Amino acid sequence: MSLIQSKIDKSISFARWDTPVGTSNELWLLRQLFTTSHAYFFFHKNHDSPSDEYYILTINGDDPFRLTEEGLGSNVIGGLVTEKDATLCECTKYRTFKIWDTPFAQNSFSGLAISEEEYDKKEKFQYLIYTQDTWIEFVAFKPPKWEFHQDMKLDDLVIQYLRKDTLD
Repeated sequence: MSLIQSKIDKSISFARWDTPVGTSNELWLLRQLFTTSHAYFFFHKNHDSPSDEYYILTINGDDPFRLTEEGLGSNVIGGLVTEKDATLCECTKYRTFKIWDTPFAQNSFSGLAISEEEYDKKEKFQYLIYTQDTWIEFVAFKPPKWEFHQDMKLDDLVIQYLRKDTLD
């Protein structure tokens, strides 16, 4: 993985995060489901994709995350993933990133109840997903999980995840 230095803040670097939705022309965040055990994000790619295809991202319920609307996100977060001589539009043809040494990642890791030696060994990065209207940032202390579903109604899928969560 090749790290790219942010043109906004030289102490921050980023890399593309290979995901099932990473190179979508369009990406829509359709629903979010937050339980005590998990946070689920339900996505749909591209208008020309079948309407019953969904990508679900699952992170642990205690992983810190934040959602920022499109306009503010473009100005504040989007600038972090622009390369030296590129515009935001050129960089955001990729939808998913890992970003190192952001204040959000540093603060998230500093809240862990671990020794200073363990803290120093942790790789402190955050994940970023850019959709058509939302920027999703999160720090996952365990790798996030992607799943694909098709031939289902979205509401039924959300209920399935809610039930699954209550059974775990």
